[in-house]
Amino acid sequence: MASNSSDSDNESYDSTLSDPDYARPPRPRRRSTNQKTVRSSVAIRRRSAGIRKPNARASSSSSNATGIVKRRRSRRPPKARADNGEDRQRSNIERRRKRRPRTMNKRTVLYWMISLGVVQENEAISYIDAESGKKLREGEVNGDGILCKCCYRRFTVGEFEIHCRRATMQPYQNIVLAESKRSLLDCQKRAWETSNEVDKRAFNNKVPKTTTDQENDDSCLICAEGGYLICCERCPSVVHPNCIPMENMPQGDWLCSYCVCNYCGGSDGRLHKCVQCEKRWHGLCGEGYWRVNSKLTRFFCGSDCRMIHQRLKNMIGVRNDLRDGLSWTPLQRIDEPLTGSEAEIYNKVQINSKLAVAWLVMDECFSPVKDRHTRVDFVQNIVYNRECNLTPRVDFRGFYTIVLERNEEIIGVASIRVHGKMLAEMPFIGIRSQYWRRGMGRILENSVEFALRTLQVENLVIPSMERLEEMWTQTYYFSRMEEDQQLMDELSQYKMVMFPNVVRLIKHLGNAA
Repeated sequence: MASNSSDSDNESYDSTLSDPDYARPPRPRRRSTNQKTVRSSVAIRRRSAGIRKPNARASSSSSNATGIVKRRRSRRPPKARADNGEDRQRSNIERRRKRRPRTMNKRTVLYWMISLGVVQENEAISYIDAESGKKLREGEVNGDGILCKCCYRRFTVGEFEIHCRRATMQPYQNIVLAESKRSLLDCQKRAWETSNEVDKRAFNNKVPKTTTDQENDDSCLICAEGGYLICCERCPSVVHPNCIPMENMPQGDWLCSYCVCNYCGGSDGRLHKCVQCEKRWHGLCGEGYWRVNSKLTRFFCGSDCRMIHQRLKNMIGVRNDLRDGLSWTPLQRIDEPLTGSEAEIYNKVQINSKLAVAWLVMDECFSPVKDRHTRVDFVQNIVYNRECNLTPRVDFRGFYTIVLERNEEIIGVASIRVHGKMLAEMPFIGIRSQYWRRGMGRILENSVEFALRTLQVENLVIPSMERLEEMWTQTYYFSRMEEDQQLMDELSQYKMVMFPNVVRLIKHLGNAA
Protein backbone atom coordinates (compact mmCIF):
# COMPACT_ATOMS: atom_id res chain seq x y z
CA MET A 1 0.00 0.00 0.00
CA ALA A 2 1.39 3.39 -0.89
CA SER A 3 -0.10 6.78 -0.32
CA ASN A 4 1.18 8.57 -3.38
CA SER A 5 2.13 6.09 -6.08
CA SER A 6 0.59 2.64 -5.54
CA ASP A 7 -1.68 0.78 -3.18
CA SER A 8 -0.44 -2.63 -2.10
CA ASP A 9 -3.65 -3.75 -0.44
CA ASN A 10 -5.72 -2.89 -3.49
CA GLU A 11 -3.52 -4.03 -6.37
CA SER A 12 -5.03 -6.56 -8.76
CA TYR A 13 -3.85 -10.00 -7.70
CA ASP A 14 -3.22 -12.87 -10.11
CA SER A 15 -2.91 -16.28 -8.53
CA THR A 16 -0.70 -17.43 -11.38
CA LEU A 17 1.90 -14.90 -10.32
CA SER A 18 1.80 -15.62 -6.61
CA ASP A 19 4.17 -18.57 -7.06
CA PRO A 20 7.14 -18.03 -9.42
CA ASP A 21 7.28 -21.78 -10.02
CA TYR A 22 3.65 -21.94 -11.13
CA ALA A 23 2.90 -22.89 -14.72
CA ARG A 24 -0.21 -24.25 -16.37
CA PRO A 25 0.18 -27.88 -17.55
CA PRO A 26 0.45 -28.30 -21.34
CA ARG A 27 -2.95 -28.61 -23.02
CA PRO A 28 -3.74 -32.19 -24.18
CA ARG A 29 -3.87 -32.78 -27.90
CA ARG A 30 -7.34 -32.28 -29.32
CA ARG A 31 -8.89 -35.32 -30.91
CA SER A 32 -10.57 -35.02 -34.24
CA THR A 33 -14.35 -35.10 -34.14
CA ASN A 34 -14.57 -36.46 -37.71
CA GLN A 35 -15.25 -40.22 -37.34
CA LYS A 36 -14.98 -40.91 -41.03
CA THR A 37 -11.86 -42.97 -41.80
CA VAL A 38 -9.52 -42.04 -44.58
CA ARG A 39 -8.44 -44.63 -47.08
CA SER A 40 -4.77 -45.17 -47.44
CA SER A 41 -3.03 -45.33 -50.77
CA VAL A 42 -2.49 -49.08 -50.26
CA ALA A 43 -6.23 -49.66 -49.86
CA ILE A 44 -6.92 -47.69 -52.99
CA ARG A 45 -4.43 -49.75 -54.96
CA ARG A 46 -5.97 -52.96 -53.65
CA ARG A 47 -9.45 -51.84 -54.66
CA SER A 48 -8.29 -50.99 -58.14
CA ALA A 49 -6.73 -54.47 -58.43
CA GLY A 50 -9.84 -56.21 -57.09
CA ILE A 51 -8.10 -57.55 -54.00
CA ARG A 52 -10.37 -58.51 -51.13
CA LYS A 53 -9.53 -59.26 -47.58
CA PRO A 54 -10.00 -62.94 -46.89
CA ASN A 55 -12.70 -64.00 -44.42
CA ALA A 56 -13.83 -60.38 -44.10
CA ARG A 57 -17.09 -59.87 -42.30
CA ALA A 58 -19.59 -57.32 -43.40
CA SER A 59 -20.02 -56.13 -39.86
CA SER A 60 -16.31 -55.65 -39.34
CA SER A 61 -15.27 -52.13 -38.54
CA SER A 62 -12.16 -52.54 -40.68
CA SER A 63 -14.06 -53.18 -43.97
CA ASN A 64 -17.15 -51.95 -45.74
CA ALA A 65 -19.86 -53.82 -47.57
CA THR A 66 -17.75 -54.22 -50.74
CA GLY A 67 -14.91 -55.79 -48.79
CA ILE A 68 -12.49 -52.98 -49.47
CA VAL A 69 -10.24 -52.54 -46.48
CA LYS A 70 -10.30 -49.20 -44.74
CA ARG A 71 -7.32 -48.31 -42.67
CA ARG A 72 -6.75 -45.34 -40.46
CA ARG A 73 -4.12 -42.95 -41.57
CA SER A 74 -1.08 -43.18 -39.38
CA ARG A 75 -0.89 -40.23 -37.03
CA ARG A 76 1.49 -37.54 -38.10
CA PRO A 77 4.52 -37.10 -35.91
CA PRO A 78 4.06 -34.17 -33.53
CA LYS A 79 5.54 -30.88 -34.57
CA ALA A 80 8.89 -29.87 -33.24
CA ARG A 81 7.45 -27.26 -30.94
CA ALA A 82 5.07 -29.85 -29.45
CA ASP A 83 8.00 -32.13 -28.66
CA ASN A 84 9.47 -29.42 -26.46
CA GLY A 85 6.67 -29.33 -23.93
CA GLU A 86 9.09 -29.03 -21.05
CA ASP A 87 10.96 -26.20 -22.78
CA ARG A 88 7.73 -24.34 -23.39
CA GLN A 89 6.66 -24.84 -19.78
CA ARG A 90 10.08 -23.67 -18.59
CA SER A 91 9.86 -20.57 -20.76
CA ASN A 92 6.47 -19.73 -19.23
CA ILE A 93 7.97 -19.99 -15.76
CA GLU A 94 10.92 -17.77 -16.69
CA ARG A 95 8.58 -15.21 -18.25
CA ARG A 96 6.51 -15.03 -15.07
CA ARG A 97 9.63 -14.70 -12.96
CA LYS A 98 10.76 -11.76 -15.04
CA ARG A 99 7.34 -10.18 -14.67
CA ARG A 100 7.37 -10.51 -10.89
CA PRO A 101 10.72 -9.75 -9.22
CA ARG A 102 12.03 -12.03 -6.53
CA THR A 103 11.40 -10.26 -3.25
CA MET A 104 10.57 -13.22 -1.06
CA ASN A 105 13.51 -12.84 1.33
CA LYS A 106 12.56 -11.57 4.74
CA ARG A 107 13.61 -8.01 5.52
CA THR A 108 15.33 -8.46 8.86
CA VAL A 109 18.39 -7.01 10.57
CA LEU A 110 20.25 -10.23 9.74
CA TYR A 111 19.37 -9.84 6.05
CA TRP A 112 20.65 -6.24 6.14
CA MET A 113 24.02 -7.25 7.61
CA ILE A 114 24.38 -10.11 5.13
CA SER A 115 23.56 -7.82 2.19
CA LEU A 116 26.37 -5.47 3.26
CA GLY A 117 28.83 -8.34 3.58
CA VAL A 118 29.40 -7.82 7.30
CA VAL A 119 27.98 -11.29 8.05
CA GLN A 120 28.27 -14.18 5.61
CA GLU A 121 25.36 -16.33 4.53
CA ASN A 122 25.11 -19.55 6.59
CA GLU A 123 27.97 -18.43 8.82
CA ALA A 124 28.40 -20.43 12.03
CA ILE A 125 27.41 -18.69 15.27
CA SER A 126 27.30 -19.53 18.96
CA TYR A 127 25.33 -18.26 21.91
CA ILE A 128 27.68 -17.41 24.79
CA ASP A 129 26.38 -17.14 28.33
CA ALA A 130 27.02 -13.61 29.61
CA GLU A 131 27.98 -14.73 33.13
CA SER A 132 29.92 -17.98 32.72
CA GLY A 133 31.19 -17.48 29.17
CA LYS A 134 30.11 -21.01 28.23
CA LYS A 135 28.85 -21.94 24.79
CA LEU A 136 25.19 -22.89 25.09
CA ARG A 137 24.04 -23.45 21.52
CA GLU A 138 25.47 -23.43 17.99
CA GLY A 139 23.79 -22.61 14.72
CA GLU A 140 23.97 -21.04 11.29
CA VAL A 141 22.71 -17.60 10.41
CA ASN A 142 20.97 -16.37 7.27
CA GLY A 143 18.49 -13.66 6.36
CA ASP A 144 15.49 -15.62 7.66
CA GLY A 145 16.91 -16.38 11.08
CA ILE A 146 19.17 -18.82 12.89
CA LEU A 147 19.20 -22.56 12.21
CA CYS A 148 19.96 -24.40 15.44
CA LYS A 149 22.33 -27.35 15.05
CA CYS A 150 20.91 -29.28 17.97
CA CYS A 151 17.30 -29.52 16.76
CA TYR A 152 17.55 -28.16 13.19
CA ARG A 153 14.76 -25.67 13.78
CA ARG A 154 14.88 -22.09 12.58
CA PHE A 155 14.48 -19.29 15.11
CA THR A 156 14.51 -15.52 15.13
CA VAL A 157 17.31 -13.88 17.07
CA GLY A 158 15.10 -13.35 20.11
CA GLU A 159 13.66 -16.87 19.94
CA PHE A 160 17.13 -18.36 19.71
CA GLU A 161 18.03 -16.74 23.03
CA ILE A 162 14.92 -18.24 24.62
CA HIS A 163 15.85 -21.58 23.07
CA CYS A 164 19.14 -21.25 24.93
CA ARG A 165 17.12 -20.74 28.15
CA ARG A 166 18.25 -17.17 28.64
CA ALA A 167 16.29 -13.91 28.81
CA THR A 168 18.80 -11.06 28.80
CA MET A 169 16.71 -9.06 26.26
CA GLN A 170 19.98 -8.37 24.42
CA PRO A 171 20.45 -11.39 22.15
CA TYR A 172 22.62 -9.58 19.60
CA GLN A 173 25.17 -8.98 22.33
CA ASN A 174 25.45 -12.65 23.33
CA ILE A 175 25.43 -14.27 19.87
CA VAL A 176 28.93 -14.31 18.36
CA LEU A 177 30.40 -15.41 15.05
CA ALA A 178 32.28 -18.67 15.43
CA GLU A 179 35.27 -17.63 13.34
CA SER A 180 35.87 -13.97 14.20
CA LYS A 181 34.40 -14.10 17.74
CA ARG A 182 32.63 -10.82 16.96
CA SER A 183 29.16 -10.36 18.45
CA LEU A 184 26.18 -9.57 16.26
CA LEU A 185 25.89 -6.24 18.09
CA ASP A 186 29.39 -5.30 16.91
CA CYS A 187 28.38 -6.42 13.42
CA GLN A 188 25.40 -4.04 13.57
CA LYS A 189 27.68 -1.13 14.50
CA ARG A 190 30.06 -2.07 11.72
CA ALA A 191 27.26 -2.28 9.15
CA TRP A 192 25.91 1.14 10.20
CA GLU A 193 29.34 2.69 9.60
CA THR A 194 29.89 1.25 6.12
CA SER A 195 30.28 3.78 3.33
CA ASN A 196 27.00 2.67 1.79
CA GLU A 197 25.05 3.57 4.94
CA VAL A 198 27.00 6.75 5.68
CA ASP A 199 26.18 8.16 2.23
CA LYS A 200 22.46 7.58 2.79
CA ARG A 201 22.29 9.73 5.92
CA ALA A 202 24.93 12.40 5.22
CA PHE A 203 23.97 16.08 5.09
CA ASN A 204 22.50 17.01 1.71
CA ASN A 205 24.86 19.71 0.47
CA LYS A 206 23.25 19.96 -2.94
CA VAL A 207 23.91 22.26 -5.88
CA PRO A 208 20.83 22.74 -8.08
CA LYS A 209 21.28 21.41 -11.60
CA THR A 210 20.20 24.37 -13.68
CA THR A 211 21.57 26.07 -16.77
CA THR A 212 20.85 29.57 -15.45
CA ASP A 213 22.30 31.64 -12.67
CA GLN A 214 19.00 31.77 -10.83
CA GLU A 215 19.34 30.59 -7.24
CA ASN A 216 15.64 30.22 -6.48
CA ASP A 217 13.67 27.00 -6.65
CA ASP A 218 11.58 26.21 -9.73
CA SER A 219 8.69 24.49 -7.89
CA CYS A 220 6.06 25.97 -5.63
CA LEU A 221 6.67 25.46 -1.93
CA ILE A 222 3.01 24.53 -1.42
CA CYS A 223 1.93 22.48 -4.46
CA ALA A 224 5.32 21.51 -6.02
CA GLU A 225 4.15 22.71 -9.46
CA GLY A 226 5.84 25.17 -11.78
CA GLY A 227 4.45 28.20 -13.56
CA TYR A 228 4.22 31.84 -12.52
CA LEU A 229 6.00 32.02 -9.16
CA ILE A 230 6.86 34.68 -6.60
CA CYS A 231 10.41 34.49 -5.24
CA CYS A 232 11.41 35.03 -1.65
CA GLU A 233 14.16 37.62 -1.25
CA ARG A 234 15.97 35.79 1.57
CA CYS A 235 15.75 32.08 0.72
CA PRO A 236 15.28 30.01 -2.48
CA SER A 237 11.56 29.41 -1.80
CA VAL A 238 8.97 30.29 -4.45
CA VAL A 239 5.16 30.10 -4.35
CA HIS A 240 2.14 30.63 -6.55
CA PRO A 241 0.08 33.69 -5.59
CA ASN A 242 -3.00 31.43 -5.42
CA CYS A 243 -1.37 28.95 -3.04
CA ILE A 244 -1.03 31.40 -0.15
CA PRO A 245 -3.56 33.76 1.43
CA MET A 246 -2.55 36.84 -0.59
CA GLU A 247 -5.14 39.45 -1.52
CA ASN A 248 -2.89 41.70 -3.60
CA MET A 249 0.40 41.14 -5.36
CA PRO A 250 3.33 42.54 -3.36
CA GLN A 251 4.88 45.65 -4.87
CA GLY A 252 8.27 45.39 -3.19
CA ASP A 253 10.28 42.57 -1.73
CA TRP A 254 8.33 39.53 -0.61
CA LEU A 255 9.35 37.15 2.18
CA CYS A 256 8.01 33.63 2.65
CA SER A 257 6.57 32.28 5.90
CA TYR A 258 9.97 30.86 6.94
CA CYS A 259 11.65 34.27 6.86
CA VAL A 260 9.13 36.25 8.96
CA CYS A 261 7.78 36.07 12.50
CA ASN A 262 4.76 33.81 12.71
CA TYR A 263 3.07 36.22 15.16
CA CYS A 264 3.82 39.76 14.01
CA GLY A 265 4.87 39.14 10.40
CA GLY A 266 8.05 41.17 10.84
CA SER A 267 11.46 40.14 9.57
CA ASP A 268 13.75 42.40 11.61
CA GLY A 269 15.81 41.10 14.45
CA ARG A 270 16.65 37.56 15.44
CA LEU A 271 14.04 34.90 14.78
CA HIS A 272 13.88 31.74 16.87
CA LYS A 273 12.87 28.51 15.12
CA CYS A 274 10.63 25.94 16.81
CA VAL A 275 12.25 22.51 16.94
CA GLN A 276 8.94 20.73 16.31
CA CYS A 277 6.88 22.75 13.82
CA GLU A 278 9.79 24.94 12.57
CA LYS A 279 7.77 28.14 12.78
CA ARG A 280 9.78 31.28 13.48
CA TRP A 281 9.06 34.04 15.95
CA HIS A 282 10.66 36.94 17.80
CA GLY A 283 11.71 36.36 21.35
CA LEU A 284 9.13 38.88 22.62
CA CYS A 285 6.30 37.74 20.37
CA GLY A 286 3.82 35.10 21.40
CA GLU A 287 4.49 32.21 23.74
CA GLY A 288 8.05 30.93 23.61
CA TYR A 289 9.85 28.20 25.50
CA TRP A 290 13.36 26.91 25.33
CA ARG A 291 15.22 24.04 26.83
CA VAL A 292 18.94 24.20 27.48
CA ASN A 293 21.24 21.24 28.00
CA SER A 294 25.00 20.90 28.03
CA LYS A 295 25.32 20.90 24.24
CA LEU A 296 22.52 22.87 22.60
CA THR A 297 19.52 25.08 23.13
CA ARG A 298 16.16 24.00 21.75
CA PHE A 299 13.36 26.48 21.16
CA PHE A 300 9.63 25.75 21.10
CA CYS A 301 6.90 28.09 19.92
CA GLY A 302 4.54 26.93 22.65
CA SER A 303 3.69 24.31 25.23
CA ASP A 304 1.94 22.09 22.67
CA CYS A 305 5.05 21.69 20.51
CA ARG A 306 7.16 21.08 23.59
CA MET A 307 4.78 18.34 24.75
CA ILE A 308 4.64 16.69 21.31
CA HIS A 309 8.41 16.77 20.93
CA GLN A 310 8.99 15.19 24.32
CA ARG A 311 6.43 12.43 23.74
CA LEU A 312 7.82 11.63 20.31
CA LYS A 313 11.32 11.25 21.69
CA ASN A 314 10.00 8.93 24.40
CA MET A 315 8.21 6.78 21.79
CA ILE A 316 11.32 6.11 19.68
CA GLY A 317 12.32 2.46 19.82
CA VAL A 318 9.37 1.41 22.00
CA ARG A 319 7.66 -1.69 20.59
CA ASN A 320 3.86 -1.78 20.70
CA ASP A 321 2.58 -5.35 20.50
CA LEU A 322 -0.51 -6.28 18.50
CA ARG A 323 -2.18 -9.62 17.79
CA ASP A 324 -0.75 -12.56 15.79
CA GLY A 325 2.87 -11.64 16.50
CA LEU A 326 2.53 -8.17 14.97
CA SER A 327 3.99 -5.03 16.49
CA TRP A 328 4.73 -1.44 15.48
CA THR A 329 7.67 0.72 16.51
CA PRO A 330 8.46 4.42 15.88
CA LEU A 331 12.02 5.08 14.71
CA GLN A 332 14.26 8.04 13.99
CA ARG A 333 17.91 8.16 13.08
CA ILE A 334 20.26 8.65 16.04
CA ASP A 335 23.51 10.44 15.24
CA GLU A 336 24.50 11.21 18.79
CA PRO A 337 27.55 9.34 20.14
CA LEU A 338 26.64 5.92 21.49
CA THR A 339 27.00 6.80 25.13
CA GLY A 340 25.05 5.85 28.21
CA SER A 341 24.33 2.56 29.87
CA GLU A 342 24.73 -0.78 28.13
CA ALA A 343 20.97 -1.05 27.65
CA GLU A 344 20.76 2.48 26.17
CA ILE A 345 23.57 1.80 23.70
CA TYR A 346 21.96 -1.50 22.72
CA ASN A 347 18.60 0.22 22.08
CA LYS A 348 20.21 2.94 19.92
CA VAL A 349 21.96 0.36 17.77
CA GLN A 350 18.68 -1.52 17.24
CA ILE A 351 16.90 1.69 16.23
CA ASN A 352 19.49 2.56 13.58
CA SER A 353 19.59 -1.01 12.30
CA LYS A 354 15.80 -1.25 11.92
CA LEU A 355 15.78 2.13 10.18
CA ALA A 356 18.22 0.77 7.59
CA VAL A 357 15.93 -2.23 7.04
CA ALA A 358 12.94 0.11 6.75
CA TRP A 359 14.69 1.83 3.86
CA LEU A 360 15.09 -1.55 2.12
CA VAL A 361 11.32 -2.05 2.39
CA MET A 362 10.57 1.45 1.11
CA ASP A 363 12.99 1.00 -1.78
CA GLU A 364 11.13 -2.20 -2.65
CA CYS A 365 7.70 -0.54 -2.51
CA PHE A 366 8.48 2.70 -4.36
CA SER A 367 10.40 3.70 -7.44
CA PRO A 368 12.88 6.55 -6.86
CA VAL A 369 11.05 9.88 -6.54
CA LYS A 370 13.62 12.57 -7.37
CA ASP A 371 13.19 16.31 -7.30
CA ARG A 372 13.72 17.77 -10.75
CA HIS A 373 15.52 20.84 -9.41
CA THR A 374 17.88 19.34 -6.81
CA ARG A 375 17.83 15.62 -7.82
CA VAL A 376 17.11 14.74 -4.19
CA ASP A 377 15.55 11.31 -3.65
CA PHE A 378 12.43 11.96 -1.57
CA VAL A 379 11.93 8.43 -0.23
CA GLN A 380 15.49 7.86 0.96
CA ASN A 381 15.85 11.33 2.47
CA ILE A 382 12.55 11.07 4.32
CA VAL A 383 13.39 7.68 5.86
CA TYR A 384 16.75 8.98 7.07
CA ASN A 385 15.27 12.46 7.90
CA ARG A 386 18.12 14.22 6.12
CA GLU A 387 18.73 17.94 6.16
CA CYS A 388 19.41 20.01 3.05
CA ASN A 389 21.12 23.33 2.44
CA LEU A 390 18.61 24.43 -0.20
CA THR A 391 14.93 25.31 -0.14
CA PRO A 392 12.81 24.13 2.81
CA ARG A 393 10.80 22.10 0.31
CA VAL A 394 13.52 19.41 0.24
CA ASP A 395 14.59 19.66 3.88
CA PHE A 396 13.29 16.54 5.62
CA ARG A 397 14.23 17.11 9.22
CA GLY A 398 11.66 16.01 11.75
CA PHE A 399 10.44 12.84 10.01
CA TYR A 400 9.74 9.69 11.99
CA THR A 401 9.44 6.19 10.59
CA ILE A 402 6.87 3.71 11.92
CA VAL A 403 7.58 0.07 11.06
CA LEU A 404 5.17 -2.85 11.21
CA GLU A 405 6.91 -6.09 12.23
CA ARG A 406 6.02 -9.74 12.47
CA ASN A 407 8.52 -11.94 14.31
CA GLU A 408 11.39 -9.50 13.75
CA GLU A 409 10.57 -9.15 10.03
CA ILE A 410 9.65 -5.65 8.84
CA ILE A 411 6.67 -5.96 6.49
CA GLY A 412 5.42 -2.36 6.32
CA VAL A 413 6.76 1.19 6.74
CA ALA A 414 5.13 4.61 7.10
CA SER A 415 6.78 8.04 7.31
CA ILE A 416 5.21 10.83 9.36
CA ARG A 417 6.07 14.38 10.40
CA VAL A 418 4.11 16.26 13.05
CA HIS A 419 3.56 20.00 12.60
CA GLY A 420 2.13 20.77 16.03
CA LYS A 421 -1.35 19.89 17.24
CA MET A 422 -3.01 21.16 14.09
CA LEU A 423 -1.82 18.53 11.63
CA ALA A 424 0.66 15.82 10.69
CA GLU A 425 1.66 14.51 7.27
CA MET A 426 2.27 11.00 5.95
CA PRO A 427 3.80 11.19 2.45
CA PHE A 428 4.70 7.50 2.15
CA ILE A 429 3.24 4.25 3.44
CA GLY A 430 4.16 0.88 1.94
CA ILE A 431 3.55 -2.84 2.50
CA ARG A 432 5.69 -5.63 1.02
CA SER A 433 4.00 -7.36 -1.92
CA GLN A 434 3.75 -10.81 -0.32
CA TYR A 435 1.60 -9.30 2.45
CA TRP A 436 -0.93 -7.61 0.17
CA ARG A 437 -4.61 -8.42 0.68
CA ARG A 438 -4.02 -9.43 4.29
CA GLY A 439 -5.13 -6.22 5.96
CA MET A 440 -1.60 -5.13 6.84
CA GLY A 441 -2.05 -1.72 5.28
CA ARG A 442 -5.03 -0.98 7.49
CA ILE A 443 -3.19 -2.25 10.58
CA LEU A 444 -0.24 0.04 9.86
CA GLU A 445 -2.47 3.04 9.12
CA ASN A 446 -4.42 2.44 12.32
CA SER A 447 -1.14 2.30 14.25
CA VAL A 448 -0.14 5.67 12.79
CA GLU A 449 -3.48 7.16 13.81
CA PHE A 450 -3.15 5.74 17.33
CA ALA A 451 0.28 7.34 17.70
CA LEU A 452 -1.02 10.70 16.47
CA ARG A 453 -4.02 10.61 18.78
CA THR A 454 -1.65 9.94 21.65
CA LEU A 455 0.10 13.18 20.68
CA GLN A 456 -3.29 14.95 20.48
CA VAL A 457 -2.84 15.73 16.78
CA GLU A 458 -6.10 16.75 15.12
CA ASN A 459 -5.58 16.10 11.37
CA LEU A 460 -3.59 13.75 9.15
CA VAL A 461 -2.69 14.92 5.61
CA ILE A 462 -1.44 12.71 2.77
CA PRO A 463 -0.63 13.28 -0.93
CA SER A 464 -2.46 10.86 -3.22
CA MET A 465 -2.67 10.17 -6.92
CA GLU A 466 -6.11 10.77 -8.36
CA ARG A 467 -6.61 7.12 -9.31
CA LEU A 468 -6.19 6.17 -5.62
CA GLU A 469 -8.39 8.93 -4.25
CA GLU A 470 -11.49 6.73 -4.20
CA MET A 471 -9.68 4.06 -2.19
CA TRP A 472 -8.47 6.57 0.41
CA THR A 473 -11.84 8.30 0.72
CA GLN A 474 -14.06 5.20 0.85
CA THR A 475 -11.83 2.74 2.71
CA TYR A 476 -9.80 5.00 4.98
CA TYR A 477 -12.30 7.90 5.27
CA PHE A 478 -10.09 10.72 3.97
CA SER A 479 -11.51 13.71 2.12
CA ARG A 480 -10.25 16.40 -0.23
CA MET A 481 -8.42 19.14 1.59
CA GLU A 482 -9.66 21.81 -0.81
CA GLU A 483 -13.01 21.57 0.94
CA ASP A 484 -11.55 23.22 4.09
CA GLN A 485 -10.19 26.65 3.14
CA GLN A 486 -9.11 27.45 6.70
CA LEU A 487 -6.83 24.42 6.77
CA MET A 488 -5.52 25.29 3.32
CA ASP A 489 -4.48 28.71 4.59
CA GLU A 490 -2.92 27.13 7.66
CA LEU A 491 -1.06 24.67 5.44
CA SER A 492 0.92 27.47 3.81
CA GLN A 493 2.63 28.11 7.16
CA TYR A 494 4.20 24.64 7.33
CA LYS A 495 6.92 22.84 5.43
CA MET A 496 5.12 19.86 3.90
CA VAL A 497 6.04 17.32 1.25
CA MET A 498 4.13 17.58 -2.01
CA PHE A 499 4.47 16.10 -5.50
CA PRO A 500 3.28 17.30 -8.92
CA ASN A 501 -0.03 16.02 -10.27
CA VAL A 502 -1.36 14.73 -6.95
CA VAL A 503 -4.13 15.82 -4.61
CA ARG A 504 -4.03 16.45 -0.88
CA LEU A 505 -6.34 14.42 1.31
CA ILE A 506 -7.09 14.96 4.98
CA LYS A 507 -8.54 12.90 7.80
CA HIS A 508 -9.84 14.44 11.01
CA LEU A 509 -8.56 12.52 14.00
CA GLY A 510 -10.31 14.44 16.76
CA ASN A 511 -8.54 15.61 19.89
CA ALA A 512 -8.50 12.44 21.98
CA ALA A 513 -5.44 11.93 24.11
